[in-house]
Amino acid sequence: MSETQTQCAYRYTVRRGDSFYLIAQRTGVQLRDLLEANPDIPPARLTVGDVLCIPYCSTADTPAQDGGNNENGNSGGGENGGNTDGGGYVCPANRRAVVQDGQTAGDLQLRYNLSYHTLKTANADKDLDHLNGGDIVCVPESNIACPLPASVTLGEKDTLESVATQYGVPIAALLRANPCLAPEDFASGVTVRLPD
Repeated sequence: MSETQTQCAYRYTVRRGDSFYLIAQRTGVQLRDLLEANPDIPPARLTVGDVLCIPYCSTADTPAQDGGNNENGNSGGGENGGNTDGGGYVCPANRRAVVQDGQTAGDLQLRYNLSYHTLKTANADKDLDHLNGGDIVCVPESNIACPLPASVTLGEKDTLESVATQYGVPIAALLRANPCLAPEDFASGVTVRLPD
């Protein structure tokens, strides 16, 4: 998948010490998705100043173009002064941040070490691509995990170990979820079920 086919959550400028793996961990996206979104940048030649496309967690996480919010990006308030995201996520008062002029969702992710999926889940009533100075956003204490797909088709370099690492599941659970596959069967082109 080329970057032109991938919808970017935002752009990330590579800094000293970065690698595709570290950027994927920091932004909360799967390493494979990050690599696929940036096919023109060789992983071994990542350099300071390169600009990467950070994809959404999955197509299900892509924000709607019009959420029906008012012009400030708020969906209105409950009795607690609008501390929910409109989708049921309750934001504690001590986890709200005021957006500074020029600050972006990417800046918030870096400052609070949060994935885009986490910010979007906690702020479903906001258009994170168009934040304004003075907007209030919820910054959860920890990242909210992206839902795992039910199954995946393995790529050329995938192995049992790499799939377990990529999706954060124990090898034993992966083998139990695929009782007809031996460890060496985890190879290119094979579709495997991910454990619940």
